[in-house]
Amino acid sequence: MKKLIFLITFILFPLNFVNSHTVNQCYCNEECFTKEVSNIKCAGNKVKFKSKGLPNKNHELMIGIKASNQQFPSQHDYLFEISTKPKYLDKVTMTEAGALGVAVNGVPLFDPSTQGPKGSSGKASHALEVGELDNCGGHAGRGDDYHYHIAPKCLIEELGVEKIEIEKKPIGFAMDGFPILALGWFNKENDVESQLDKCRGMKDEKNNYFYNVMSKSKWDILNCFHGSKKKMAKDKWRQRKDKNNKDIVGRPIKFKIQNVNTLNLNKDVCHSMYGTLENEQLLLTNQSTKKIRKEDGAIFHCNSGCYGLFFEADKKPSIKGRAMYYDFIDKTCPLEFNVSSIKTFEPYLGTPQQYKGEPQKGGKKKKDDKKKKKPKN
Repeated sequence: MKKLIFLITFILFPLNFVNSHTVNQCYCNEECFTKEVSNIKCAGNKVKFKSKGLPNKNHELMIGIKASNQQFPSQHDYLFEISTKPKYLDKVTMTEAGALGVAVNGVPLFDPSTQGPKGSSGKASHALEVGELDNCGGHAGRGDDYHYHIAPKCLIEELGVEKIEIEKKPIGFAMDGFPILALGWFNKENDVESQLDKCRGMKDEKNNYFYNVMSKSKWDILNCFHGSKKKMAKDKWRQRKDKNNKDIVGRPIKFKIQNVNTLNLNKDVCHSMYGTLENEQLLLTNQSTKKIRKEDGAIFHCNSGCYGLFFEADKKPSIKGRAMYYDFIDKTCPLEFNVSSIKTFEPYLGTPQQYKGEPQKGGKKKKDDKKKKKPKN
């Protein structure tokens, strides 16, 4: 009779937790964070911590990217604030292009959507599908901020089986405060994929809600929030500048990154990325264009007088489609950087081109785009 009652209860009121799992929330435990995180403090139902926004140096950042936005992973000065007492809400909030949480190494977690123009479906492209992500699941954004768009694969491997599967510690925290785990990543007996809700969340045996990343392609982090989404970070950083002191925000190019170097000097931080430029149309000094099928070279930036980057050329009737040009400036390159040793692309030395500013987001033009006179680049 008791078995029958239990069976009826289970059918009518199915359990929304897995009996074998008790999540280790550990918001305020330093052992739950990597050494890249500092100043962990808990007070007033919140945890605060700092990071430079870069993962373990052993992680191969940017390697594997096929479509680069010409941004470099740089140090930031983040202060994160996460709720330690998140409230579960029945009404969910869908994720959108931008941040959705932070990993336990202090690197932001983002929705998989790109910030570029939307496709014919009305949806932004998936960063993984268009080749923008490295082998760890991240890339540098328009603010030279490194972040993950899918499950942080290299971080999860670094944390290992014991922390992920046995101790059941989080790999990060969502903006609503709920922990994010990676159960089943190493041990399929811990797989909870079939028990997750549409947000990729569930409750453990103590009724604690958590999200769980997908352990196979496309390695989703979470699809929506079951708590109140709140701003979680403050940041201090310096935008890179071009020769006219205009912000460099990057233009996407088909550039397969093979090697990344960073040289920290007293006044400058010199970034360089070596790779293969593929299927791009380049504007040459004589105003003709050349189709690049495959060509190896580097993009780099040290300061406003030392860089080699691609910018979008002005549109002209004689140019079909988009054309890029390689702006090579070496007036103030540090001796330690040795720019002459870098294999660069053919520099553009022709008529100055207009400064294009930040690429469009979501396929919409800014209201004042036509009103502003664009300075020369």
